[in-house]
Amino acid sequence: MEPKFSKYKKLMELQLEELTADNALGQNAQKAVELDQQSVGRPSRMDALQSQAMAQAHQRRRDSLMGSLQLALQRLKEEEFGYWHECGD
Repeated sequence: MEPKFSKYKKLMELQLEELTADNALGQNAQKAVELDQQSVGRPSRMDALQSQAMAQAHQRRRDSLMGSLQLALQRLKEEEFGYWHECGD
C-alpha cells in the first residue's frame, strides 16, 4: 500500500468503527412497536411506527456505507485502489 493511502485507510477504519457503534445504538429503535396503554392512542403509536421506520432506513444507509468502506479497504489491501473494474483502467 502506498504511503499516501495510509491516511485514507485510517479514516475509513475510523468511520467503520463509528458506524458499528451507531448500529449498536440503533438496534433498540428498530424493535417492534408495543402498544403502550398509558399513551394517548393512535397518534403516539403512529409516531412510534414512524420513528421505527426512520431507524430502519438509517440502518440500511449505514449498512450500505459500511459495505462500500469495506470494499475500499479490501482494494487497498490488494493494491487495486484506483483501478476501475468496469473498463480495466
